[in-house]
Amino acid sequence: MTADVLTQLQVEYNKLAVQFFSTFSYLNQRHPLVAPPEIPGFRFTSQQLAPSGPGPEDTDWPTRVLAEFVLRPTDENTFKEAQQELANDLIFKTKQIQQLIARLPGIDHDEQQQAEEVQQLAAQVQEIEKARQAKRKEMRQLVKKLDAVIAAFLLEKGGVCDEDQGGRSTTG
Repeated sequence: MTADVLTQLQVEYNKLAVQFFSTFSYLNQRHPLVAPPEIPGFRFTSQQLAPSGPGPEDTDWPTRVLAEFVLRPTDENTFKEAQQELANDLIFKTKQIQQLIARLPGIDHDEQQQAEEVQQLAAQVQEIEKARQAKRKEMRQLVKKLDAVIAAFLLEKGGVCDEDQGGRSTTG
């Protein structure tokens, strides 16, 4: 059971990470704010910040990455509604994770209580194993009795009993 809960917990954490990334990406790309127009005489303009030319360390990766994250603003009401929905989704996912954590065994026990619980479970396993062995022994005895009944029945009806096959009778 613990492994199952741990697996579910890992899956939910992965989903939460994806939700965080998706939320961040949406908020980053769709916010209704746009850059203000350049102000002449302001210390840094886009012309001043633009590189003069590619250096030996430059590659096309910044252009490729930035092309994927283009600002596509939406209207303010749509953005606020989406922002609220994304926040609710994140809260819901964290509550699911908290419920899974609460299901983990021993989360509210100290080390001594957990050790006692393990000992109790080990004792239960031993009792169940003894009961299983007793049932197997009883089953073997019943199979022998059944074989004897079948052998007697076949002998009575004129069948042949082949003792070399573990006492089981066969017809000839």
